[in-house]
Amino acid sequence: MRRALAGSIVAIVACAGAPRARPETLAESTNATLAPIASQCALVASCADEHDASAFRTPQSCVDWYIVNARAEAPLADCLIHAKSCADVNACTHPRVDARATTFCKAHPGVLSACDGSDLLTCQGDDGIESTAVDCAKLGGACAERRSGELVVRGCVAPKLCPAGAPEHRCDGDAIVDCQDGIAERNACPAGFHCTAGHDESGAVTARCESAASRDCTLGGAAFCEGDVAYVCVQNGRFTGMHSADCGALGLACAVRAGRVSCVHRGPPACAPDPATCDGDDLRFCAGGDRFRVSCKHLGFAACDPSGGGGEALCK
Repeated sequence: MRRALAGSIVAIVACAGAPRARPETLAESTNATLAPIASQCALVASCADEHDASAFRTPQSCVDWYIVNARAEAPLADCLIHAKSCADVNACTHPRVDARATTFCKAHPGVLSACDGSDLLTCQGDDGIESTAVDCAKLGGACAERRSGELVVRGCVAPKLCPAGAPEHRCDGDAIVDCQDGIAERNACPAGFHCTAGHDESGAVTARCESAASRDCTLGGAAFCEGDVAYVCVQNGRFTGMHSADCGALGLACAVRAGRVSCVHRGPPACAPDPATCDGDDLRFCAGGDRFRVSCKHLGFAACDPSGGGGEALCK
């Protein structure tokens, strides 16, 4: 029943759409807010494989990760928090296949990009399965080739969006517009962020997505606490953004450990962050300083596998 899990997972933990904990999968913990999150993370980790990000291959790291990143990707969060099977999880995390782009890329191995009318086709993934098509007409332009030194670059050429003399980076509402070698890109800032223009050391115009928090990010991967609020800086393309989580609202405290920020149990932890184990058909693990027990059978799996994750127990 295991399936590949690509990309990222988040969960909204304090909204009306959050799921209720199923009695059969409730944790040993007294933290009722974390119980449904832990149950869902047991499903996500059991559906993941070695190609997925480490944050999603164990229920402990999944709980830590998505609490902090909860507000960043609400549509994906809503999809995943209601997933009932690996097929559901896979459908949430994998973008819909563009049949035309996939067909082209399979027929042209080694080709990275191409123009098909006004569409820009970009080849990605094994057998082109993750290939994409962008309609350049929606940017007010067309797909074309441009030379960048010895390289031929294909992209959307949109004179109105990127006229001659336009800065390489600028804000367009709450989106960043990049204009390089005549190629135009427009990327909207994540929810809760706004685009801010500035200048670098040489005086060139820059643009980045910033949060409304009192502290902004300059480097991806940085993490810090302000009281019981956890902040983590994330790199998204050419800009650095910030995700935050109110640990206090979950009855937890914010802590930075080994450079990672997480929401943890107040006071002495009830358990150590050891690898997950099996207790019959139940998966037991420690997350946020609380102990959890989740029934693999009630998640739709046959049993608990003591070595399902390379030394880490998972449902199978």
